[in-house]
Amino acid sequence: MDFQQLIERLCSYWAQQGCTIHLPYDLEMGAGTFHPATFLRCLGPEPYRTAFVQPSRRPTDGRYGQNPNRVGRFYQFQVLLKPSPPNAQELYLQSLRAVGLDLDAHDIRFVHDDWESPTLGAWGLGWEVWCDGMEISQYTYFQAAGGVSLKPVSVELTYGLERLAMYLQGADRFFDMSWNREVTYGDVYHRSEVEWSRYNFEEADVTMWRRHFEDYEREAKRLVTLGLPLPAHDFVTKASHAFNMLDARGVISVAERANTIARVRALACLVAEGYLESRKQLGYPLLRHSAPVAPRPQLAALPEPKSLEGRETLLFEIGSEELPATFVPIGMRELEAAMRRLLAEADLPFETLHCYGTARRLAVLVRGLVAGRTGSSSERRGPPLAAAFDAAGQLTPVGAGFLKSLGKPAVNLEAVRAGLDADLWVGSHKEREYLMARVQTPPIATVNYLAEQLGQAVLKLNFPKTMRWGDGEISYPRPLRWLVALYGDTVIPVQLEQLVSGRTSEGHPQRKPGPVEISHPEQYVETLRTAEVMVSPDERRAVIERQLADICQKQNLVPHGLERLLNEVVHLTEWPECILAQFDSRFLEAPKEVLISEMVEHQRYFPLLKPSGALDNRFVVACNHRPTELMRAGYERVLMARLSDGLFLYNQDLKTPLDQFNERLKTVDHLRGLGTLYDKVERVTGLAGQLSPLIPGASQALAERAAHLCKADLVSEMVKEFPALQGAMGRIYALAHNEPAQVAHAIEEHYLPRSEEDRLPATPEGIVVSLADKLDNLISCFAGGLKPTSSSDPYALRRQALGLIRIILSQRLRIPLRPLLLAAHNRLPVKNPEAINEVIQFLLQRARTVFQEFTCRPDTIEAALAAAGDDLYDALQRIEALQRFRSDEARCSALYEVVRRATGQATGFSPQTVQPALLTEPAEKALYTALTRTVPLFTTALQQSNYDGAYQLLADLQPPLAALFERLLILHDDAAIRHNRIALLQAVTALCNQLLDFDQLKM
Repeated sequence: MDFQQLIERLCSYWAQQGCTIHLPYDLEMGAGTFHPATFLRCLGPEPYRTAFVQPSRRPTDGRYGQNPNRVGRFYQFQVLLKPSPPNAQELYLQSLRAVGLDLDAHDIRFVHDDWESPTLGAWGLGWEVWCDGMEISQYTYFQAAGGVSLKPVSVELTYGLERLAMYLQGADRFFDMSWNREVTYGDVYHRSEVEWSRYNFEEADVTMWRRHFEDYEREAKRLVTLGLPLPAHDFVTKASHAFNMLDARGVISVAERANTIARVRALACLVAEGYLESRKQLGYPLLRHSAPVAPRPQLAALPEPKSLEGRETLLFEIGSEELPATFVPIGMRELEAAMRRLLAEADLPFETLHCYGTARRLAVLVRGLVAGRTGSSSERRGPPLAAAFDAAGQLTPVGAGFLKSLGKPAVNLEAVRAGLDADLWVGSHKEREYLMARVQTPPIATVNYLAEQLGQAVLKLNFPKTMRWGDGEISYPRPLRWLVALYGDTVIPVQLEQLVSGRTSEGHPQRKPGPVEISHPEQYVETLRTAEVMVSPDERRAVIERQLADICQKQNLVPHGLERLLNEVVHLTEWPECILAQFDSRFLEAPKEVLISEMVEHQRYFPLLKPSGALDNRFVVACNHRPTELMRAGYERVLMARLSDGLFLYNQDLKTPLDQFNERLKTVDHLRGLGTLYDKVERVTGLAGQLSPLIPGASQALAERAAHLCKADLVSEMVKEFPALQGAMGRIYALAHNEPAQVAHAIEEHYLPRSEEDRLPATPEGIVVSLADKLDNLISCFAGGLKPTSSSDPYALRRQALGLIRIILSQRLRIPLRPLLLAAHNRLPVKNPEAINEVIQFLLQRARTVFQEFTCRPDTIEAALAAAGDDLYDALQRIEALQRFRSDEARCSALYEVVRRATGQATGFSPQTVQPALLTEPAEKALYTALTRTVPLFTTALQQSNYDGAYQLLADLQPPLAALFERLLILHDDAAIRHNRIALLQAVTALCNQLLDFDQLKM
């Protein structure tokens, strides 16, 4: 089937489904979603079905015609179904059959994709649809557009026409496909792709496109105010394209990108509001095409309980369209907790409870669940009669509260004594009268109880994201398709809008599709196994591990990063079978990190390593279908295309020295008001020079060179495509351009740690640059008004603060933060001196959490921090010393008592100086002598960070201080003596305050 015929078939198929076939829109746009038939028609209550081809332009995707399946200009076939029909998935799969794709011969996957169009203020949940590993469509249930929550919900189907045609024609490259019987896709578009790539990346006039963006934005706003949302939408689309052109030219920084997207989104929201208002004024004319509301299916009557005695097995299965892989274990935990809670609340005991889950189902099996609970009656003593009723016999608030807790109406004392309510009476207990009540617990039949509770339990399951579909109100991560609810062989009637429970599940969607009858809960696992569904994740994991181990043993290879990928792949399959495939070994010249990223992050393939640790050109795919040679070829084809892209970008980047990349940073804005990325690099380089002498083994020259180059790879093509490789690519490019190994490794390590569990930088220069970068990030954001809030931390400052703390503590670095932060602040284009104190407090607050990991008590931490400065490792040493001192409870408590007493006695007095001539009593002379001996030793101990010794010196002051309190009156009648004794106490507390704040301790 050639390219033209593919378009014709899709148009014909969707026309038969009632779609209006629109023509392509005559503007440059990044996706068919910008077409008014999608973006505008999905708004409001009017139903609409449409399908159309839309030429799409994404300038950054251009590859000069060298990539087999990636181009800057391509075609999408767009379908919008509003409201989304219950059989949308079936309609989509049937469309693939209609164009000649044999679904039985291909591994079709619905892979989690939370779609978002930031420029349109639109988002939705759904999937990428993969055919043998290649994305051929996006399938999305729109939830919002133009900032407007959508009702009813539309489903958008976007076909990648070129990729689909590749499969149908068996071509390896877009440009080799048949456009029609006479010309190829390459004949029509290859030269265009080459020239437009050059224009987009090299020749586009940045000044002109910036001016266009401003003009388009201004015109869109003007048209909205004139009540012309349709022309305004055109200018929003033009503004979006202007932004894409600037992005391709590499002149949009991360911060500027967010700001520009927000400006386009604001325009889209204005257009959406204007369009909705215009449709409202027209009276929503398309509502006349609304389908009549389907009557709710009749729910079967609750069965009469045969008996409340005996036990049976309960099965509850929630069937849905494909859940995201990460949601399956979450859903299993939630379902287990919900079922345990339901049964506990009704006091319905059971023997065992086990949950199962795949992408298309969550299930719980409860064995030995009682059939019900018999009724019971118990007496409950309420408040004393005098408290329940006033002198007139009327209820007091206390009495009313008691009756309310029983669900009973208000009564007076006379009615209670008259016995008008047989369950209320006056009783005596220990010679006092009380209001008494009889509490009746009704019998519960398990089937009846669960029939009332299970539906709401489904809707209360807590997932990271949920969605609506069709014109319904309920939410779940993906549309619900079936419910199985069985207690023994009895169906428990449960209803969720149009969905009612039964005993019918679903088999594997490709290996054995169709309904599956569950005769009894005990047959659930085996019945679905016959339908080629392994409902147990543990079983699927074991199968994949075993098959992967067999393949690796035969090939003498080792899987890379098994556990991480396995956790996802287990939930992408219902009946996994592994297959070995390979890619052209010429791609091994690309960095190992790039190849692994392509296989793991994009394709969910298992990379294989040779015994030496080198990457092999073979890989393993866990299929969700019966593997065939056709599938193997497909897996290989899509990976080759991705690796071609990676190798192309890598080779393009190698042509550019890192210092030249650095020059490009001068055109990339950093954060609002904080200059360019190059400005940031200069600040980090300056800080690295100051930090180097504080880091053992660090070369200042090498650290400064690494800092100078640490952000260079951010403007490389590879990092633009694979942001997760920032730092790693910097190391690779540095080594390729003969930079010292210390510089290369420091470039990569300066991003560490990337998460709480991540490794820390290991090289001295890496530590220097990592600390410098994080200090600059913190002071920049705080000074620039970009501090995190309780609910938002867009610049990950908490993570960076924790990373900085972990580095300092793990390396036992003595680094005074204040002078470094002051130096960093002085290099900023904005000045906010208070930011220095704010950053120090922010770090100390984060450090408190880390200090607790050292098994330090919170009050110990607070007491020691009160006397600590801005040296985090020094603070930890103080905390640990106090923790050790407190382990001797008797000695610590004795010192605590006398110091607290001294502090109390000295409170309210101005600072005093000890006058030795006024010391006449032995107790005060002894304390003075001890102080005279202790002060220089204590000062030395602090200077040497010998905090254990400092605490010992304080403890040595306890006996003479205690003796002073025991033998002398501090507040002597003679003012001179009184002030001299206060001076002694102040001297003791002054020493203590250099080490801790005793008031913070909880003794």
